[in-house]
Amino acid sequence: MEIENIKRALEIIQNSNQFATLIPEVRSNLVMAKKNATTINEVAGVPGRITTVNGKAKAFMKPEWGASSHMARLILEVMKHDPERRSAINLRYQPTLIELIKKLGLKISSYNRLEEPEDQRKIEGGSINWGVTQAINKIGEVPDVIYHTGDWGKEPIIALIGCDAVDVAKMAICLAQLYSIRKPEVLFAPTRSLYSDKKLTTSCIFCGISKGEPEIEEMILYKDDDNMVLMNIYPYNRGHLEVVPRKHYTDLNELKPDELKNFFLLVQKTITLIREVIKPDGINLGFNLGKAAGSSVEHLHLHLVPRFKFEGGFMETVASTRVISENLDETYKRYMKEIQLLR
Repeated sequence: MEIENIKRALEIIQNSNQFATLIPEVRSNLVMAKKNATTINEVAGVPGRITTVNGKAKAFMKPEWGASSHMARLILEVMKHDPERRSAINLRYQPTLIELIKKLGLKISSYNRLEEPEDQRKIEGGSINWGVTQAINKIGEVPDVIYHTGDWGKEPIIALIGCDAVDVAKMAICLAQLYSIRKPEVLFAPTRSLYSDKKLTTSCIFCGISKGEPEIEEMILYKDDDNMVLMNIYPYNRGHLEVVPRKHYTDLNELKPDELKNFFLLVQKTITLIREVIKPDGINLGFNLGKAAGSSVEHLHLHLVPRFKFEGGFMETVASTRVISENLDETYKRYMKEIQLLR
């Protein structure tokens, strides 16, 4: 089971266009241990490690038992504290990566190899056991990430830790995507700052859309006598929609009972549309009532934002940016194919 899990994880890594940027000079290895493993031979890894070819990660050999020494010892030491955490991968150390990991909310700890006792250094494989124990004791639990900043002749590393190899690979890919996006040659698309810089020619953009004013850029999916469903053209995430009353209300409490009923019936249908077309893992729904609450348009509207377990995500947190992986026009076409769900 562990070998097959590593094989699936390697497919994820090798299909990534970004992961190679995280491979250290000593190359990466992805390991997974048997349940209750106590020896290196009970930990599977990649012979020859994971290297780079033409800018992408490449493993030239299939995973085998006992194929790793360093990462195997690391995960065996981790399992002494948490037997469920049986997989790990090593990445190159960069302060930028550490900052991203922190902002993602992952549990992180470290150790200083310069503080390792001399007698511990003399023990074969003793450094990694000592370091992992130091990192775990520092926070009182097994973290998602352990790192050190190196020593004389020793390359610094970051180790991602998880329950199985596929989970670790997905976490690594998410981190690689965020790291690559921060590079200056990569275009952030789209940025929310575009919206704040845009000069509006009407006092209320939603009233202008409701009236059909031609100078306003919009993507209307649906409009009836009372409400509209719009695509947000500066989305927080792929498939971001808004349900908007056509009358100029600024607070939810202004709607009459029948208006409120019709509004939320349309919200239900819009949720169905998003699930059918975008197939998200979850959906955020939110009103921003007033400028202090983050409202940029003083016209009542409900945001419906699709969310995914692993998205090029969290850029809104780390760089005021979210990466949208699909062209807006393409998303609009896909929504319109299923528009009967709103009628």
